Amino acid sequence: MSLRHAILVLLQDEEASGYDLAREFANSIGLVWNATHQQIYLELGKLNEQNMVHYRHVPQDGKPDKKLYRITDEGRQELVRWLRRPAAPARVRDAFMVKVAGGALADPETLLGELDQLVQQRKERLANFEAEARKLERQSEGNSRFQHLTLRRGILDQEAWLAWAEEVREVLEDTLNHQH
Repeated sequence: MSLRHAILVLLQDEEASGYDLAREFANSIGLVWNATHQQIYLELGKLNEQNMVHYRHVPQDGKPDKKLYRITDEGRQELVRWLRRPAAPARVRDAFMVKVAGGALADPETLLGELDQLVQQRKERLANFEAEARKLERQSEGNSRFQHLTLRRGILDQEAWLAWAEEVREVLEDTLNHQH
């Protein structure tokens, strides 16, 4: 998957500014694809050059004009082509899991501290996904049902990670108790 396809998915139903897209990456699609503001704006420029999106200027009081992007017919055709191709298997790249695998050499207190931070981040992400899912549950038209399925996957992933984190905590605390 590429950033361009994630942007086209977000623009399939309504126009959005680069800021709006960045917020969507943080709240929903970010569970499957991460992008910085800069990456999003660079990709929007490329998509515009390739006639996959167009934008219109919206005047704002005391601020620069906002650009609202919308998908073009060419962009929609590219998105449909991409949707028809099989997806590559997901790759997991999780540095903390590698640290846990090497846990026998690690300082359990340090890993517990990092675990606490990650648990807090995951709980916040879970709360965001649940809030977005509740909003989508009130809608039943168009793409909202499919977006809800994506959020459900994110919710289940966060819940599974948090359950795994409790197992990690038990082992780390047990290791600490046996060291003292």
